[in-house]
Amino acid sequence: MDTNELFESVRKLNLPIGKFILFGSAPIAVRGLRECRDIDILVTEDVWESYRNKPEWKLKETPKGSEYWSHGDIELWKDWNPPLQNIEKVIKEADIINGLPFGRLEDVVKRKKIRGQEKDLKDIELIEEFWRTSKK
Repeated sequence: MDTNELFESVRKLNLPIGKFILFGSAPIAVRGLRECRDIDILVTEDVWESYRNKPEWKLKETPKGSEYWSHGDIELWKDWNPPLQNIEKVIKEADIINGLPFGRLEDVVKRKKIRGQEKDLKDIELIEEFWRTSKK
């Protein structure tokens, strides 16, 4: 599924604005910096709990113990590792692009610097290049 199809899949979930944010690689992909292969959605506790009764969504757990709901190429998270300081604040400060809330690139970079994996460092380079060229 391409990035635009993934974003359409998110729209079809009809999640309430102010209760979720697209994070992970989605804020990078929506700006055309690279494709994303799945969508990570950070949701408020009440939205996360509402997915307990949806049989098509499977509850999974990371090796570090974070739980998330998974359905196809979409994952719903109630927490994030490394942790975001204040999930409600991050959601409130979202960049709305094409009607969907995306994590601010500043927040994405902070998280990727903490993780420090090779893919994270590449994403940081893409974002920093985007910032340099968009300021011209």
